[in-house]
Amino acid sequence: MSKVLVIGIDGMDWRVLEPLLPDLPNLREIARSGFAGPMDSIFPPDSIPSWVSIFTGLDPSEHGILESIDYFKKGVKQFAVNTAAFRGRTFWDAAGGLGKKVIVVNPLLAYPPWNVNGLMASGPVFISGEAGIMPDTLRARYTLPPLGGIVDFPNKRDLRSFADKSKAETQAIVDFTAHLLESEPWDLSFVTLLTLDRIFHFFWRYYDADDPTHPRRSPHADVIENFHRFLDDCVGSLMRSAGAGTLAFIVSDHGHGMRPTLHFNLNELLLEEGLLVSRIRGPRILSPRYHVDRAKNAALETLHRLDLEDLSYRVARILPWTRKLKKGDFMTERSENLATASEFGGNNPFGGIDVSKTRCERDGIDYEKLRSRIIAILLGVKDARGERIFLWARRREEIYHGEHIDRYPDILYEMRAEFGTSWSLYRPLVTLNPRHRKISGGHRRTGVFIAGPLAGRRVRREDLSPLNIAATVLDVLLEAPPGEPRPPLSTGIAGTSFLERH
Repeated sequence: MSKVLVIGIDGMDWRVLEPLLPDLPNLREIARSGFAGPMDSIFPPDSIPSWVSIFTGLDPSEHGILESIDYFKKGVKQFAVNTAAFRGRTFWDAAGGLGKKVIVVNPLLAYPPWNVNGLMASGPVFISGEAGIMPDTLRARYTLPPLGGIVDFPNKRDLRSFADKSKAETQAIVDFTAHLLESEPWDLSFVTLLTLDRIFHFFWRYYDADDPTHPRRSPHADVIENFHRFLDDCVGSLMRSAGAGTLAFIVSDHGHGMRPTLHFNLNELLLEEGLLVSRIRGPRILSPRYHVDRAKNAALETLHRLDLEDLSYRVARILPWTRKLKKGDFMTERSENLATASEFGGNNPFGGIDVSKTRCERDGIDYEKLRSRIIAILLGVKDARGERIFLWARRREEIYHGEHIDRYPDILYEMRAEFGTSWSLYRPLVTLNPRHRKISGGHRRTGVFIAGPLAGRRVRREDLSPLNIAATVLDVLLEAPPGEPRPPLSTGIAGTSFLERH
């Protein structure tokens, strides 16, 4: 049996990491002794459903947690997830139940911490509260670092201090975990570092020369690459504290890339197809709603062109009706719609469409034929060059099959990376994303998996998935010495191990 150290790095992207590996000695050495490559995230590739899937081996339709965070939304810091769906059902709980000692630090959303066979320390994310540790008797022994992640939303003038704070808080978590690895008994340790995701969100346009808002000269140009070097040092520190012979897994929940620079106004398409009902019944020119919505879009686009998005964010946070304006509820009669662009996925290339079974039943419309029609409409949309905008569109049951499948929109889709979903009406189908400068990095499906030293094991690439991380960790922990029978893996954890002896 190997000791297993799992290091979760939120948002690490393979396409960014791979060219940097020659300059990252600790990650390069782990990869040299084992495996490194891309790992596709779950759908949607958001931190909340992705980490819960990694914890449990369940896909989001099975565990039922699909929430995502809209950083532009007022009150985001009081957002909460019900942890009952995974509390006691994680791979570290299963390992503890099999007699393995565990150290768990900063797992996203797993707060407050609960009793495990070892220790668990976690902090609040998007809710108020103090970091905690279980068993509670350990609080007198250890000073807890800031746990739970950073939820700051920096202005341009604050970006450098935001990067410094992200680094300092990450270092404190690493130092705390390294001390635990050296002073407590353990077979499995899991620590999550959440700050790279924030760095990508706010610094992407300074890193990516292909971003249309990329400044030619900026003091922030090297932040993303330097943060990877810093994280490599963190990995090295944890590996040294873990000791020789420890098998390390480096896992990310999703990848990152340029956030969409264009909006696809999906409700406008549905309106044109007769599937959505506008609140404006008479001439648009006489409607106050029409003029308010036009003024909002004009103001955001003007502030974007003038590089004043910080101002637009401050204004949006204090106006009580901006959420309805942003989502399009202000302009549509949702209860009368046959189909509506869902808020699922946010302003990203991936999203969904809610289809009203109530309207279908009332009007004698075949629900399945309507879904087929909408999918055909999406796949038929092309840009000015004649190229498809939607990469794919499918019924939700074609993606997942769990008991919570109805939490997904009826139709799911993914657009090309430059397009994000928007909900405006009476606008061209494709318009500018006026908030790109504020958050220029967006989630992608190309996450990362690195493992080593594998010592006679190999990765079955066809099974490499966030849904199989939990089973793989347990498989390694329970691996018997040569010639001895392996104990049964009867833990209730879903998934399949993707490591095998060769």
